[in-house]
Amino acid sequence: MSSHLRAEERQSGPRRGNTPDAHRAASANQASPSGTSLPNADQGSTTGARYDQPALAPSTVGASSFQRSHNHTTVYSGRTYDSQNAQGYRPRRDNDDMASVYSYVSTRGLREFVKEMHGRIFNRLNDAYLLPSDDEEWNRLDKQHSVVTIAMGGLYPCQETVEAVLSPVDGVEKKILDLGCGTGSWAIDMAHRFPHCTVLGIDLAPTPLDTSSFPPNLSFEIDDINLGLVHLRDSFDLIHMRCVMGGIKDMRKTLEEIQACLKPGGMLVVIDGDYRLYKDTTTIYPLAKLPGDADVSGVSEDGSWMSRVMWEAHEACNIAGSNIEKSKEVVERGFWSHPLIDPETAVGGHVLCPLGPWATADDLIQTQTLQYVGVLMRQNFLSIHRAYRAILQKHGVQQQDLDEWTKSADEELGKAKRKVWARFMFICARRRAGPKLPAPALPTPSSLSEPVIDSSQPPFAT
Repeated sequence: MSSHLRAEERQSGPRRGNTPDAHRAASANQASPSGTSLPNADQGSTTGARYDQPALAPSTVGASSFQRSHNHTTVYSGRTYDSQNAQGYRPRRDNDDMASVYSYVSTRGLREFVKEMHGRIFNRLNDAYLLPSDDEEWNRLDKQHSVVTIAMGGLYPCQETVEAVLSPVDGVEKKILDLGCGTGSWAIDMAHRFPHCTVLGIDLAPTPLDTSSFPPNLSFEIDDINLGLVHLRDSFDLIHMRCVMGGIKDMRKTLEEIQACLKPGGMLVVIDGDYRLYKDTTTIYPLAKLPGDADVSGVSEDGSWMSRVMWEAHEACNIAGSNIEKSKEVVERGFWSHPLIDPETAVGGHVLCPLGPWATADDLIQTQTLQYVGVLMRQNFLSIHRAYRAILQKHGVQQQDLDEWTKSADEELGKAKRKVWARFMFICARRRAGPKLPAPALPTPSSLSEPVIDSSQPPFAT
C-alpha cells in the first residue's frame, strides 16, 4: 500500500508489512464489546462493568470557572513570559543553547513559542508533535479531557492509590506535575481537588488561560521534555502524562527520566491513545483503500476513512522525528521492568470509547453515559482529522486528496456508517524507596471534598 506522503521521506509503510493488522492489541484476553459498556481490560482484571460515574456528569471541578482565550489572532500577542525571574525557575541542562523553561509572568512575547502553518497555529519547540495550539485544538482537548475523565471513572485511574499518595502529611509539601498539560483542564481540576498540593503544568505551547485567575497552588511552564528533566528530579508525589506520544522521540528514555522526577513512593500515571481504530477489543478496523495501494491485508475497499487519515498522520509523525509504534509498544509493556519502579505497584490496561452515539447498554443510565461519550468522541475526531491536515500537507499530501479524505471521514463519522471504537491505554506505578527496595508503605488517605471511588481501576471493566 502506498501513502500520499513523500516517498523519499517515509520510514516504513504498509507495502513493507507495516499494516494495522500486523500488530496485536495489548490485551488479548478481553471479550468483545457487544454494545453493553465501554470495554476495558485492567491487567488481569475479570470484574464486571461498573457505572459509578453519573451519566452526563464528567468530573470537571474548577475548570469551568476559568476563562480561556480561544482567539489565536490575539491570545499570544498580549501575553508574555519570563525565562529568568519566574517563581520556581531552575537552571537548565548544561548542553542547552538557551534556557527553554518559561513561566507565565512577563518580558517574553508568546509569539516566540508558536508559528503558523497552513492556517493553523503550532508550537515552535518540537516539530515531531503534529497537533496545533489554537482555538479549535483547545476545544477538542477539553472534550477529550471529559471523555478520558468519564472513561477512567475520575481524574485518574488507580484512585485509591493516588488518594493515598497525595494524602496530607504534616511538614511535607505534596507536589503534582502534569506533562503535556494542553489547555490546563486536568491541572486546574487537580489544583482544586487537592488544595494542599502544588500543581505544575508543562506544555510545548502556552495554555489558553487567564493567569490572573489561577488558584495559588497552580503554575504552568513551557518546555520540551525531550530535552531532559534533570532540573525536576526527586520532586513530585504524582506525575501525570496524557496523550503526548506523538511528540516523544524516545519513549523508554523519557519515561525513565520522568520516573527520576518522582519522590520515593511517588506515583506515575501515563494515559495515551492508539492511532488505530477497532471493530471490537481485538480486531483492528481496516483502512480505506487508495489508488496505488498494494493488495495487502489491513486495507479494504470498505475500510474506514477515519482509520486511513489516522494512519497517514502516524506516518507523518514518524517522518517528523517521533516513533509512535515504538512508543505504543513501550506503553503497552507497562512499568514492570523499569529499575526505578516497584513492579508490585504496576497496573496497566485500556478503555475503548465509541465514535458516535450508537452504543447501547442494559439500562438508561449506562446507555446515556455511552452515548454522551460517543458524541464527544465523534466531535473529537471530526476536529482531529482536520488538525492533521497541516502536517499532512507539509509532508506532501495534496490539497485535493485532503479534501476528499475530509469529506469521506466526515460522512463516515456523521452518519455512523461504521461502529468503531477508539482505544486509550493507561499504565500506573510507584517509585521504589531505594535501589531494589519496594515502594514505601502508603499513608491512609484523609477525607477529601468529593467521594473516592472504591476501585483501583476504571469503572468500565469487562
